[in-house]
Amino acid sequence: MTDADPDPHVHHGLLHGDFELTGEQLRRRDLMHRISNEARTLVERVALLDATATEAVELEAVREALAAASARVDALPSHREGGGLNRASGWPAALTERSPISGRSNPVSAPLTLVRAGEITTGSATYERRHEGPFDHVHGGVVLGAFDELLGVAQEVSGQAGYTGTLTVVMRRPTPLFRRIDYEAGVDHIEGRKVFMWGRSSVDGEVLCEAEGIFIAPREAEHTTGRIGEGK
Repeated sequence: MTDADPDPHVHHGLLHGDFELTGEQLRRRDLMHRISNEARTLVERVALLDATATEAVELEAVREALAAASARVDALPSHREGGGLNRASGWPAALTERSPISGRSNPVSAPLTLVRAGEITTGSATYERRHEGPFDHVHGGVVLGAFDELLGVAQEVSGQAGYTGTLTVVMRRPTPLFRRIDYEAGVDHIEGRKVFMWGRSSVDGEVLCEAEGIFIAPREAEHTTGRIGEGK
């Protein structure tokens, strides 16, 4: 494996980042969460901005204000110097902080939270207008991204971690906006370097989507073939 082909454990590991943080570190993490929340709110509002009903001078004023804010952030220390978010150290390295799907410190992330309990990983999300595809429903690409994250995290109970090989999501019903979506996933079975996963989403107990995925570990991570739990 090379730097261009990193260990997927590094990507999927440190789910919650069980670091012992000092008071100052907790304060900075909280501020980062608040900054990211403000950025998400801004993205939501920009996405809904009606340019057809807004004067050009007002649109230009907004652009200038955003450019100034971007320049101020760009002048501060950045993870770019260390090679990006995946190379961060300490609490910023936790998947739940940096992930573009579930990272609390990543302003582009969807509002997905994940919890691992025994062999099953569960999660929840409430999507807003910036995630909209069909009217009042979540864009299919966002739905798929959530399942890739969910199954990718859930695979770790197998004792190995791999890259997404295939991901199949059957969308039985559209995923609605503004309602809590519940997720669950687990390992079905293992065949050598392949980990076969299952997952589903629901709202108020009604199944929305069912997923199957195959995650392929690097050759160094050969695992004994076997079945984990009951799967689907």
